[in-house]
Amino acid sequence: MTNVDHARTVDERLLNWGRSSRGVFDATDAARVTLAWRTLASRHREMLRMVYLWHANREVVCRRLKIPRRPPHLFALELEAARSALDRSLANLQPSR
Repeated sequence: MTNVDHARTVDERLLNWGRSSRGVFDATDAARVTLAWRTLASRHREMLRMVYLWHANREVVCRRLKIPRRPPHLFALELEAARSALDRSLANLQPSR
């Protein structure tokens, strides 16, 4: 991982990845996030896709992934689990040369 990768949080990297089809973004980092995203379990992939690419609200994500809507922190826990899985996957990727 480069120093730039260390300086960015996983959330910043996911926001950049979500902008990849909409405007100004870091294409190299978005490609690395996509590679890591492909290695995730399907539930985590779908969660990140709906939140960062589709910009779906919490209700839609909960309904599609069958996450209980109440209490709201269950959604936050699921999202954090998906972010953590992506962060681990990014850490395991070989540095680009």
